Amino acid sequence: MLFSKNTLKISLSIIALLIACFLIIASIGVADKIYLSFLNAPIMAAGLYFIIRSVYKSQPHDFKYMDGFLSGLASGFLISVVFTVFMAIYLFEINPNLVQEISASIPLASGTDEVGLLLFVFLSGISTAIVSSLLIIPIFKQSWNTRGVRNSQKPLNQNS
Repeated sequence: MLFSKNTLKISLSIIALLIACFLIIASIGVADKIYLSFLNAPIMAAGLYFIIRSVYKSQPHDFKYMDGFLSGLASGFLISVVFTVFMAIYLFEINPNLVQEISASIPLASGTDEVGLLLFVFLSGISTAIVSSLLIIPIFKQSWNTRGVRNSQKPLNQNS
């Protein structure tokens, strides 16, 4: 199950935090500084930690690597889509001058400034979700190389 009630609630909280962070940056007047988008990574990584922890707590003895990865990836995809839609509304309806300010600092392909900017937002969200999920899952994944397993195995160099 990719989305439980708790995972969906955490995903919506991450979306709200990302939007709030952007609106704070925009209200300060530095929204055209593209390097501030890196503030999104710790917010998403922290949220994905709580999502993967929630999946782990729902099935602690049967937690699989793919369960954690898929829940992190699905939540990251949802977060990225909703945040990209918010950015599209903000950039095209609320503050269309911001696109020109960002385009002046980052040269994109001619005629595709808006699409390129939204693609950047979406792909950075997806890549952050993938990398964060892969970094967080080993925290919860049980090792197969435990003392009990090693004691029950015969060494390869012994003849029986």
